[in-house]
Amino acid sequence: MATISIPICAYILTLYPEATAAAGAGSPAPAGGASLRPLALGLATPSFWTEEEINRAFTEANRIWLREADIQFSPVNISRRDEVVPADARAMWIRFVNRLSPRGQGIGVGFVYDLPAAEGGWGGGRIVVLSGEKVREGIAGFAGNLLAHELGHVLIDDPNHALAGDDHSNLMHHSRNPRVANAGLLNATQVERARATAATF
Repeated sequence: MATISIPICAYILTLYPEATAAAGAGSPAPAGGASLRPLALGLATPSFWTEEEINRAFTEANRIWLREADIQFSPVNISRRDEVVPADARAMWIRFVNRLSPRGQGIGVGFVYDLPAAEGGWGGGRIVVLSGEKVREGIAGFAGNLLAHELGHVLIDDPNHALAGDDHSNLMHHSRNPRVANAGLLNATQVERARATAATF
């Protein structure tokens, strides 16, 4: 198989709360489910990701995707960016989809300090967002494994992880235990879907 390369626009994102007035400590969470508490309280959240950490994460993600499907994410262009976002998960996701999706080819990847709920990352459409707070709980290489997983949601479009079956060694299995070195394997159906999508970028 010929290697398919997908360009990446990576952003070290500082998030600012959509509402300018800080909410009181006892205020309810915004509508829409889980919220990111600092934003709900009106606080900005710096990213704290470094370019070196991002490059390491892409090195690991590329190792997995090249081995499994001859797909690589390159070149990776990293810049800093500020975004004003809602605190709740659903509205934040919609804002990211609208703001981070590249206008041309490729995938937009945002590196934030944290995300609402327990998830370490989100992926879909043409964007991925990764939480530094969640990945730093993991063993060496977990950030890259999680990045590879979220990029898989973009390429395979399987939000419910159905194609992974009950195989915990599959990259797209829903369980991303930060203290377990997931093997990062893909099955033939996943590879076929990923390569078909990658060719459109």
